[in-house]
Amino acid sequence: MGILEAERSKYEEIWSVPEYREHSPGLENVQSFLDVLSPKRGDTLIDIGCGEGIAGLEFMAHGLDVGWLDITDAGLKPEVPREAFIQKPLWNDWAIYAWDYGYCCDVMEHIPTEYTMLVAHRIIEACDVTWFQIAFEPDVFGSVIGKPLHLTVKPFGWWLDRLQNIGDVIDARDLCGRGMFVVTRK
Repeated sequence: MGILEAERSKYEEIWSVPEYREHSPGLENVQSFLDVLSPKRGDTLIDIGCGEGIAGLEFMAHGLDVGWLDITDAGLKPEVPREAFIQKPLWNDWAIYAWDYGYCCDVMEHIPTEYTMLVAHRIIEACDVTWFQIAFEPDVFGSVIGKPLHLTVKPFGWWLDRLQNIGDVIDARDLCGRGMFVVTRK
């Protein structure tokens, strides 16, 4: 089984665990994104690594034109418009459109380390402004399925250095165990 099949299978399996659906870092950070970046009604946003898609639904309720992207649709809520959903691994070519905003919350640590900078580069190139929230600690749910979910567990400085090499970091905050980075294209 190749990396794509292994990663997709892992996320199809974890989305079948009801407890995994009880916590959404993406949803928890919607208001912070809105407060910090102040997008306008009609601006475009791609919810990258969307999982259930509930953060994107919240952005849609705030008047944004939303697209969703994930390796699998196994967690996707039925309310997410299927025509706006892209099912691809983030390291493959998916950036066929340009968005005003990218929202990538609790995703980058899930990417295999050898693909993290490729993924970050694709995201930053596809979006005028990208909001990254990245966890710096191992996951707790991987043990439920016997497979780690956080594959790239690195400290704040590691992420900051690499993101600065790809884009212009206009805001970065170490939030004790996770970090927030707002990055624009160079």
